[in-house]
Amino acid sequence: MGGGRVVDQGEAPIGHVVHLVRTLDDSAAPERIGLPIRISAWGRIVVWLLVGVGAIATGILLFHLWSGDSPWWFTLIFTFMPGFVVVGFAVAFADSARRARTEVVLAQRWADTRERATASEGRVADRQVSLTEHGGVSAFTLTVADSAGFGIRARWFRNTPDAGDVTLLQTQVPAVGSRVRIWQVGSLAEDAPVIVEALDPSIVN
Repeated sequence: MGGGRVVDQGEAPIGHVVHLVRTLDDSAAPERIGLPIRISAWGRIVVWLLVGVGAIATGILLFHLWSGDSPWWFTLIFTFMPGFVVVGFAVAFADSARRARTEVVLAQRWADTRERATASEGRVADRQVSLTEHGGVSAFTLTVADSAGFGIRARWFRNTPDAGDVTLLQTQVPAVGSRVRIWQVGSLAEDAPVIVEALDPSIVN
């Protein structure tokens, strides 16, 4: 951030979230930050148990492979494939759990400070849209320039309590140049919760 220049690099920070709204109202900050719904603690335990079972099964498979008389190339291939699947899934799930913990902290931080949040005007400078296989919008990221020209990136999540896991039409993604309202407490730092409210362009007010 700085120099009055729009920054458009990398992913949006975890706590920078887009809300689609019917009207832009600066009378009160949004009640919730609107982060994705994550698997519960019990669900994580079950998943880790399944990973453990998979690791044990893979170990048994590898033992029989390496103690048998299979060709070395066959043994090597079937050592790599299941091992890669188990390790890869464990790493991805661990990263998801880390993000979930960060989101819990950010959500609580927003709840504790939202009454001190201030609103400022901004404009959409860029957007990136992710589509489902059926052509609907599964997620989008907006690069927003505030009145001073500083840029932030924020993401709209489909699987949130407010969004209801809906798939948007492409016409519902705010266009470049459209007006937004930026809610923040303090600075626009990447580790701070920030909400960008954008009008749903498919709604006629």
